[in-house]
Amino acid sequence: MAARIQIKVLCLLTVLLFNLGCKKDSDPPNPQLDPDAFTVAIDPSITYQTIAGFGGANRMWGTQFLKPAEAQKTFSTDENGLGLSIFRVRIASNENEWPLILESVQEAQKYGAKILASPWSPPAALKSNGSDIGGYLPEENYAAFKDHINAFVKFMGENDVDIYAISIQNEPDIQVSYESCDWTSSDMADFLARYGNQIEGTKIAGPESFNFNPSFTNNILNNTDAADQLDIVAGHIYGGGLAPFPLAKQQGKEIWMTEYLLNLNTGNAGAAPWNSYSEAAKWEESLTMLETTHEAMTHNWNAYVWWYIQRYYSFIGDGEQGTSDGEILKRGFAFSHYARYVRPGYIRIAAQSNKTSELLMTAYTGDNRIVVVIINPGDVAVGNVNFTVPSVTSAEAYATTTNLNLEQRDIKVFDDRVVIGILGKSVTTVVIER
Repeated sequence: MAARIQIKVLCLLTVLLFNLGCKKDSDPPNPQLDPDAFTVAIDPSITYQTIAGFGGANRMWGTQFLKPAEAQKTFSTDENGLGLSIFRVRIASNENEWPLILESVQEAQKYGAKILASPWSPPAALKSNGSDIGGYLPEENYAAFKDHINAFVKFMGENDVDIYAISIQNEPDIQVSYESCDWTSSDMADFLARYGNQIEGTKIAGPESFNFNPSFTNNILNNTDAADQLDIVAGHIYGGGLAPFPLAKQQGKEIWMTEYLLNLNTGNAGAAPWNSYSEAAKWEESLTMLETTHEAMTHNWNAYVWWYIQRYYSFIGDGEQGTSDGEILKRGFAFSHYARYVRPGYIRIAAQSNKTSELLMTAYTGDNRIVVVIINPGDVAVGNVNFTVPSVTSAEAYATTTNLNLEQRDIKVFDDRVVIGILGKSVTTVVIER
């Protein structure tokens, strides 16, 4: 009798071990896809632009720059990092100020961030009005300005900082009452044609129009000698400019959005302070920011760079308006859905839905994975969205809402797809391993 019991136990153990070896115990059954299901077909064979990165700017004036602890939170991709990969800094008109940003750029570069440097003004002595504010750069001082830029690149190189790209001027096409310089598109094209090839050791970006004015930008691209010197077509999207740039794509230029800012207008005189707004209102504006990021990607732009990284309305708190100095803020978690998971060198691929919905989706591939970023600007959750992908091995999903910060979400994984519900007023990133 005991012998028969032992044989039965051994048989049961054999069957159990066989089943465990043939199928992962975490794998759900793989039913047929309902023909009427909400599906998003991910097709890695249809490719668009290569991603250069997602970034933000240093504090440009004064002495409040990113410190090592904030740089780690900003640029690292570990569980405590936002994963930004581009760091925009100012080329001060006074070279005695250049050492002030050294620690910040050195720390950013430790995490592999690309450094983009932009001048707000040439040295005052070179300008028509002898001031850092307004005026223009006379043609006879073009060579001296080129030397100024080269001196900055050399100074950074001597301190082990590689400047990835140099802009010629921040917002050359708008007159303001702070540090600035006025350029026409013809003058900038002339400068690039004559001196662009003498700017050493860095890519050149431009023109950084304040609203990515296509006329201003295309006037430069239509000058063959100037266009030959321009590696990155860059611009801002204040009041417009978020649109395709066919001439830039035709010429094989990368397209970077290099500055944008939303802060519920709290910077305006007499405006209500940031801490008087509800978290829901702030989150609504963060979703608007994400929608512009999504749109930039669908226009085949290669990079998106926000304004200040560390500010009460931004990614990391500065101690003002109820924020704690150095804390990662809700807007930082939101932006990291792109920055942390869609890495430089990833390629945007096709993501086609079979149903009309409010969901805004883009997909990317790199490092043997597929990353899908989904924005739901609506109040209503969307259940059981099927992302069809060949040969899924595993997947994870993270969501940020007014109440969640990169919270891991339940996701069903099958051989040919992953299924997840999308929360209302949310951004979700799905990372699929293949």
